[in-house]
Amino acid sequence: MAKTSEEEVTKTSRILSVYHLFLNCEEVSFQELRQQFEVSEKTSLRDIRLLERAGVLETRYDRNAKAFYPVSLEVRPMAEEKNQTRRKYLERIRRLCLLMARMAEEDDSDGMNKRDLYRELFPDCSDRTRQRDFQELEKLGYRASYSREWPDEPGRWSYEIPNTYGLETMPRMRW
Repeated sequence: MAKTSEEEVTKTSRILSVYHLFLNCEEVSFQELRQQFEVSEKTSLRDIRLLERAGVLETRYDRNAKAFYPVSLEVRPMAEEKNQTRRKYLERIRRLCLLMARMAEEDDSDGMNKRDLYRELFPDCSDRTRQRDFQELEKLGYRASYSREWPDEPGRWSYEIPNTYGLETMPRMRW
């Protein structure tokens, strides 16, 4: 499902796409973000800071290269947020980023059932929240599928993880 020129990338999809770049790149420049998402440096900086506040990314900025380098993608505590709406949004971004990273890990082995995977990561979330989260990731191109190769053997879950510039939100960068 390719994005048409009339469709606009949502803020959440853009932020998740930025996280995907950091998962797959050694550096992410302002120029790359501006070219891909048609946003200003200020907006790009806000997106990166939001990922840092969600506790899923730590970066270092190189002024000469005008690029960010991921220092750590390890999960850290989320920033304190008194505003309930902002806190819930940070929690959602955090959940989706953790799910993206874990889906990539699961795809390298026999993948876990996507419901079990979600329940392991987020035991207190409802099934409806899980469905919405997977729908959001499907917009990017992250997909889960189940297949049976042999009738007398159990099937296998696999995850389709787009390559670095293969997200549905990045049609300008596809090769």
